[in-house]
Amino acid sequence: MLNFKAVEQKWQRAWEVSQVFKVKENSKRKKFYCLEMFPYPSASFLHMGHVRNYTIGDVIARSKRMQGYNVLYPMGYDSFGLPAENAAKKNNIHPKKYTEDAIKKIIEYQKALGNSYDWSRVISTHQPEYYKWNQYFFLKFLERGLVYRKKAPVNWCPDCSSVLANEEVVDGKCWRHEDTIIESKELEQWFLKTTAYADELLKDLDKLKWSERIKNLQKNWIGKSEGTLTKFKLKNKEVLEVFTTRIDTIFSVTFLVMAPEHPKVLELVKGTKYEKSVLEFIKNIKINKDTESKEGIFIGHYAVNPANNQEIPIYLANFVLMDYGTGIVMADAHDQRDYEFAKKYKIPLIQVLKPKDGSDWKEDKAFESFGILYNSEQFNGLSSEEAILKIRDWLEKKGLAKKVTQYKLRDWLISRQRYWGTPIPIVYCNKCGTVAVNQLPVLLPEEVDFKKEGNPLNHNKSWVETKCPICNGNAKRETDTMGGFVDSSWYFLRFCSPQDNKNPFDKKAVSYWIPVDQYIGGIEHAVGHLIYSRFFTKALRDMGMLEISEPFSSLFNQGIVYKDGHKMSKSFGNIVTQTEISEKYGIDTARVFLMSVASPESDMEWNDKGAEGSFRFLQKVWKIHEMKMNIQSTKDEHKRNLAIKNYNFYLEEFKFNLAIIELIKFADYLAEHPNKVGYEDLLRMLYGTNLAIIHLYLLKNGQNMI
Repeated sequence: MLNFKAVEQKWQRAWEVSQVFKVKENSKRKKFYCLEMFPYPSASFLHMGHVRNYTIGDVIARSKRMQGYNVLYPMGYDSFGLPAENAAKKNNIHPKKYTEDAIKKIIEYQKALGNSYDWSRVISTHQPEYYKWNQYFFLKFLERGLVYRKKAPVNWCPDCSSVLANEEVVDGKCWRHEDTIIESKELEQWFLKTTAYADELLKDLDKLKWSERIKNLQKNWIGKSEGTLTKFKLKNKEVLEVFTTRIDTIFSVTFLVMAPEHPKVLELVKGTKYEKSVLEFIKNIKINKDTESKEGIFIGHYAVNPANNQEIPIYLANFVLMDYGTGIVMADAHDQRDYEFAKKYKIPLIQVLKPKDGSDWKEDKAFESFGILYNSEQFNGLSSEEAILKIRDWLEKKGLAKKVTQYKLRDWLISRQRYWGTPIPIVYCNKCGTVAVNQLPVLLPEEVDFKKEGNPLNHNKSWVETKCPICNGNAKRETDTMGGFVDSSWYFLRFCSPQDNKNPFDKKAVSYWIPVDQYIGGIEHAVGHLIYSRFFTKALRDMGMLEISEPFSSLFNQGIVYKDGHKMSKSFGNIVTQTEISEKYGIDTARVFLMSVASPESDMEWNDKGAEGSFRFLQKVWKIHEMKMNIQSTKDEHKRNLAIKNYNFYLEEFKFNLAIIELIKFADYLAEHPNKVGYEDLLRMLYGTNLAIIHLYLLKNGQNMI
């Protein structure tokens, strides 16, 4: 029986010595850039979920090399982040040591996996050689008006002791601490102006070879809506601006509903008899995220409907979102949620639309479709489509409305109140104000005390207190650090020239390799990392640093590996490690099984018996070489050509499981009709998932293919 493990280790050492997968630009060869989303180095092992992800990329990279492409296939580490800081606090270990120990271990496992990475290009985002350029981009964006600082309500995780971006809040809870309710705080924060590219981010999705699911997730997150921004005046002369796509129903509006986190809510109730009950309501709905119950509370204020000058009450409601429109909704009889809310709180309703077919609407629910107006004064008899234009024009002439395009997308909050991240290159001077630090990198100090509460940087007096770059007077550093998504928004560019000390990336190298031809990663990054990377690319293009508008031509999202009904995870105790399988069968067996059991985009259940089946298949393939080889017949050639055709087709379509079935069928045929031409082509097709047999066979036949 062939000892796969021994053969694998031999060739992995040979690859490392020869640097066989090292590449450089070559204008005479067609390039192919294959990239997996680089990992956070937190684990000291790889389980089968990791192995599946990395094997997908390696199969593609090896296949493209065999087709003659010049393949860039790098690996790096997204090494800044909160877990390392939490480990420092818990285990009394510095985040740098924790991180670098983890990177060292994960590299060891990745090399044992046998992936064909160009290890000469490794990057780690916690290294000054990398994060210096985060700071450089921050300052360049600041110059172009794409960075600003403002006081804003933010998502605060008490366990992280830090701000979270909207993408890091899941159902009102922290993405890392699933049981922790997010609080709202008002803080001075740094933002990147992603909204400047909202329209282009939306339109350019049509150019990409991405799944419709991912495209729709991004479209919904960007959330473009064309409608009317309308002014509702309050008695105290304040004005609430309300966005609506259905201004045709304005004569039906009998109340306004505000999002509980709207910044004006606390102002309006402060010092009133409603303050205590409103604050209690806001607290309760943060805990209970059930929006089906239509919970609300009157805040003691009235607004004036600009269409009929009627006073209408203002409520808070748990179904109104701050990230839609202005966070205030005009509520009426022609929206089902509003209708149910009004019935529950005994708010009068006025119907102003009836079906276009002339029938009466008598059902006990809201008529939400476009219809014919009545109870709408001079606009009676108009269709909704006509009324939207005419009512908007009428209110606009009175200075009470205007046509606007709104986006759900918000600017990217990058401030984090923690240590292990890129320092923001800003100081605050009493004389000069907010000042950019152009002497880069601003290094993260290594001497910090994790036993004190809050951001450790605040307690490092020698680092915080500095000199102003303009007047040389006393100044204080910004102690917020950048969120980790900044690191991952341009790393694919750095891989093109990772040793460049003078620039973030070499423009010539980038023009050859970029865009990434095949990007591979989890669907959980659909709205965070992918939108930010696209934003960075477009901003750098407008700065003259790039010639492209999109970073990733083709995107593939792999499925999750489950075992015993749960996602394979240390917390569930259901991990099957790379080492377990490698010791028993050799890692090639795991690679073949993971590619054969399900389509790569589908979730899969790990099965030990399935792995044994893959092991038997590989042993069978090896035994064929011991048979007496016949001269290839016409039938043999037909079977061979059909196998090659089907295998390549399935590979291009990411139907790896069907590609493996083709190899199994062809191996079964060769076991009955052994011939050298067919067998060697079987090995070539196996090259993506199996390495030991190929190298051993070539060696036995006088060929030394590293």
